[in-house]
Amino acid sequence: MTIFGTGTFTLIWLVGWIFEIFRWLLFARIIFSFIQLGRNTHPLILSLRRISYRFTEPVLAPVRNVVKPVSVGGGAYLDLSPILVLILLPLVQGLVVRLLTFF
Repeated sequence: MTIFGTGTFTLIWLVGWIFEIFRWLLFARIIFSFIQLGRNTHPLILSLRRISYRFTEPVLAPVRNVVKPVSVGGGAYLDLSPILVLILLPLVQGLVVRLLTFF
């Protein structure tokens, strides 16, 4: 027996944390999309932005292929894929947890 409990519980706990970390990275990416970073930006902020983009892009790219960005005028576009992924994330997490408890 581990300090976290049985193997299935530990795996479900780990999956929950992975989804939670992904959720925070997605929030960071949304915030970074509204912030203009310049030459004087602290390297830690640039690293956080790079990490958030690196881990969220593989999930957002297929969604972006299905849901195209919306034109908001003046040549600007609003990417709805992060919002859609935020809505779908708890559903996918619940499905993964149910599959883990099923086996």
